[in-house]
Amino acid sequence: MSAAELGRRMGVSRSRVAQAEAAELEGGPSLKTMQAMAQAMGCRFVYAIVPEDGKVDDLIAEQARNKARAMVERAHVHMAFENQTLTPEQDTAEVERVAQELLFRMPRDFWSENGS
Repeated sequence: MSAAELGRRMGVSRSRVAQAEAAELEGGPSLKTMQAMAQAMGCRFVYAIVPEDGKVDDLIAEQARNKARAMVERAHVHMAFENQTLTPEQDTAEVERVAQELLFRMPRDFWSENGS
């Protein structure tokens, strides 16, 4: 769609559309401007933050596993004092169990990097 046509649909001048396009290249148009441009083109403006790699669900699951792994490792310290250990298979199963529990409960500190 030409800048002139977009401007006509938005009710602004062609130069205003050009300014908005130039600002977009520099990361500067307002959300309001982007919404108006999308609407004028018969589109919907979507503003989103997405993971760099993979899906949101994968990112959440990985955080749960990392947090669960840290919790299980802390438990290992206490178990060692009592001469108790887990096999690698038990360890993996426990990390997965704790991760699933974290996903279900979604505690307030889920995204914190320090502690459980």
